[in-house]
Amino acid sequence: MASIKTNKGREKLAKAHNGTASLPAVVGMVFGTGGVDSNGKPRDLKGSETALFSKAIEKTGAQVTKTFPTPYTARYTCTLDADIDQLIGKNINEAGLVDAEGDLIAMKTFTNKGMETRMTIEFDYDAEF
Repeated sequence: MASIKTNKGREKLAKAHNGTASLPAVVGMVFGTGGVDSNGKPRDLKGSETALFSKAIEKTGAQVTKTFPTPYTARYTCTLDADIDQLIGKNINEAGLVDAEGDLIAMKTFTNKGMETRMTIEFDYDAEF
């Protein structure tokens, strides 16, 4: 699995710490099917990514639960339901966090998680500080 804060996300954090910009909240999670290579290995990430390799679905608002399992970890949790026609038969293998300005600020790739009828998968994305 590869996980990275994108360059855009790092830039926003730096400006917020410097006091020259406010930091927009994370408002959604995106999931895709392009996070593995032809051998099924999670793709390496560079940080320059501005979007998922192949976005399949975006969840926002109440569809994303926000918690703090430790004082230094913001956890974003979302459940994908394969009864959503667009996910049945797909392999989810990449996820990301999107802020209120629509920017992808963090991303991870992982091995295939196949979606079948009447199946749900809960994803946690931990942003550690």
